[in-house]
Amino acid sequence: MSAPEEVVTWMAAHEHRDKKLPYVYRYHSRSDIHSVQLCEFIVRDLLTNCESLRKQAAMGKIAYGINIKHRWPTTGKVKALDLAVGVPSEHVTFAGSDQIQRVRTLKSKSASASGNVFSKLLIACEAKAVMTEHSKSQPRLFDELSSSHEIVHQGDQETIAAGIVMVNIASRFVSPLRQKNAEPLYWSIHNQPTVAARMIRHLRGLLVRNEIGQVGFDAFCTFVVDCDNQTDCKLHTVDPDPQPGDLDHYNTFLDRITRFYEERFHILHQ
Repeated sequence: MSAPEEVVTWMAAHEHRDKKLPYVYRYHSRSDIHSVQLCEFIVRDLLTNCESLRKQAAMGKIAYGINIKHRWPTTGKVKALDLAVGVPSEHVTFAGSDQIQRVRTLKSKSASASGNVFSKLLIACEAKAVMTEHSKSQPRLFDELSSSHEIVHQGDQETIAAGIVMVNIASRFVSPLRQKNAEPLYWSIHNQPTVAARMIRHLRGLLVRNEIGQVGFDAFCTFVVDCDNQTDCKLHTVDPDPQPGDLDHYNTFLDRITRFYEERFHILHQ
C-alpha cells in the first residue's frame, strides 16, 4: 500500500478519546499523530522507490527525523520539519529502525548553532491536513506551504522541498473543538464535493520547480479522504482527487523526489 492508503487504514482504526466528553475521534487537529504516521509511511515508500536512498540508509550514511528543528548556517533561519532526511551529525543518537535510522527528537537543542541533527539536509517535507472549514483555511494554508519551500531553498538550493496535503471530502464532520456538551453531537456540514475541489484547485496554484535555482516545491501532492470523524475513514480516489499522471498525484510526488534524489545525491559529499 502507498502512504495515503496506509494512513487512511491507520485512521480508520485510530481512537482519540476526548478528555472531557464521551466521544472518540479518528482525527484531532491539536494532535499531530496523523502527520507522524503519514511521514513514517512516506519514508517506507521512499525506501522502496529510491535505490540510492535505500543503499545509503543501509550503510548508515543517512537518517530521517520527524518533527525535527533545523537551522541553516547560510541564513540562520530555524524551521520545524514534519519530515526530514539527511546526513546525520556526529553527535546525534537514534531511536532505531530496521531499514533506516531515525534520529531522536532533540527539540530545542536540535536547532542550536552546533546541535543540528543533520549536517546536510537532503529532503524536507511539509505535511498538512484540511479536514473542515476548507474555504476559511485556504489563505493560511497556501501561505504556510509557500513559506515552507522558500525557507528550505534559501537555506540550501539542493535540498528537495516537498509538500503533501490530506483533504477531507466528507459532507459532514465532527470537530473535537466544537463539542461543548455530552449531547447532542455537533456536526459541521460541508458543501461537498465543491469545497474539497476548490481546495485542490487552490493548492494547484503553488509553485513547483523542475531545476535548482527556480522557485517552488520539488514535489507536491494532495490526496483525498472521506472521514466524518466518527465512523469509517476511506481513501477517495475519483474526481476531484488528483489522478495518476497529474503533477499533484502521490505517485508523481514520489517519482519526483526519487528522480531529484538520484540526480543530486547519488554520491554524497560529506
